[in-house]
Amino acid sequence: MKNIFKLIPLAVITLFFTACGDINKEPFEVNGNDGPFGTFVRLDITSAAVLDVTDIANTSFGGTLTAPSNNVASWTVEVRRVSNGEASDYFPLVTITSFPAEFVATPASLAAVFGITTGDLIPGDRFDFEATSIGADGAVVTFDDFGPNLQGNPAQAQGYRFNTFLSCPFIQADALGTYALISNDAVGFQGANTTVEVIAGNTSNDITMVDPIGHIDFPAGIPPDFYNVEINVNAGSGQATVVNQPAYHSGHPIYGGTPYGPGTVDGGGFVFSCAGAIVLNLTFRVAAGSFGSTPFVLQKL
Repeated sequence: MKNIFKLIPLAVITLFFTACGDINKEPFEVNGNDGPFGTFVRLDITSAAVLDVTDIANTSFGGTLTAPSNNVASWTVEVRRVSNGEASDYFPLVTITSFPAEFVATPASLAAVFGITTGDLIPGDRFDFEATSIGADGAVVTFDDFGPNLQGNPAQAQGYRFNTFLSCPFIQADALGTYALISNDAVGFQGANTTVEVIAGNTSNDITMVDPIGHIDFPAGIPPDFYNVEINVNAGSGQATVVNQPAYHSGHPIYGGTPYGPGTVDGGGFVFSCAGAIVLNLTFRVAAGSFGSTPFVLQKL
């Protein structure tokens, strides 16, 4: 099977952000009363996170665009399609010159951009959006002009880099098998696994990753970290939920040698059973707090 997610950046699926920060071109304050304020467009997603492949004619992705500082002259978004591991060029989709405004992308409007029909779209297609805004003073702002804070916090709802998928209904039998571990390194530690076995869970909407972090050799007196991780999947959308559960042992030096016993993970994402891909964002925790979140991406072999 082709690796349709080989081009996913580590910041995928996603829309994961941190607290307020600076735009390099000029300061931006989220709740401040004093200027100067940066040129910034906010996108509050009001639709489902994915396009529904089972309802192509009626599904859409989008939300409300606002310019919090009322200093944006235009916002232009381009889009590319990543399908079966192949990424297209970016093509202009729409330009907005008045705020607030509604941004809506449908399968039909996206297909038209690429010169294809909706019948050419396939489950698992990813659409990457890149936007540029021009301020009333002529300042040009892109995602790369932000510091990590504005790039990272969901509450900031930056409208410059985001994506959606054409998702498919979840079929448990299609999701089972051996997967390559594409990414699991943003937190700063990695288990021994390069592949992960996925087996059936307790219900038809559950799957189990067998020891996904990976057993490693432990010093004497520290138990090994064989922990399975359960994923619950919405049958209609493929949206996945990982409730907080043990997943690794924090006492090993590779995890910082913390004496907090089993570490846990929780988070969510999507299971594309039709495309053999599992795309999660997991938060790694111990009793004292969180190590932070990381993409956890699997591609079926």
